[in-house]
Amino acid sequence: MLHHLSKYRFTLNKVANLDSIKVFIKDLKDVASIVPSKLDETEVQLSLQIHALDKSWKISSKSLAKEYKFETFKQAFVFMNTVSHMADQMNHYPKWINVYNKLNVEITTQDVSGISIKDVLLAHLMESAYKDVKEQNIESIGEIGKVSSSLLLQNWNTNYTQYQEILKKNVHKL
Repeated sequence: MLHHLSKYRFTLNKVANLDSIKVFIKDLKDVASIVPSKLDETEVQLSLQIHALDKSWKISSKSLAKEYKFETFKQAFVFMNTVSHMADQMNHYPKWINVYNKLNVEITTQDVSGISIKDVLLAHLMESAYKDVKEQNIESIGEIGKVSSSLLLQNWNTNYTQYQEILKKNVHKL
């Protein structure tokens, strides 16, 4: 189940509602039960910062996007297998185009016509899967990465401990 940590508001460049971005997730299947809300630009930036994704993802008003490059087609395909498995559990799917060792990914939440916490979670899972696949010696395109969903979710939940530190940094800038 999901547990909201806080109903506090804080200032980054403007007010961001933490209820939209700060959720604990115990199981990927719980993600389907999230009733998402569209994140504004400040909430997206903060979410990406909390999960150390802010520099690697392109942000538009409607989606998160990234190009992944792999050494081989096998690595790209194993990455897609791994992400497909997690996305299916979440019932939240990326749009992607694969050409040999390159994969262009776009994530959006259709229900809100924009970016929601579901997209940030999927981006977080993709980053972890990417690192895992890059470290493996891939022998077959039928493989699935060795990343553990429970460890990825534990990391997701732990990342929110950084909230207080980020809040202090941004309040001092004002």
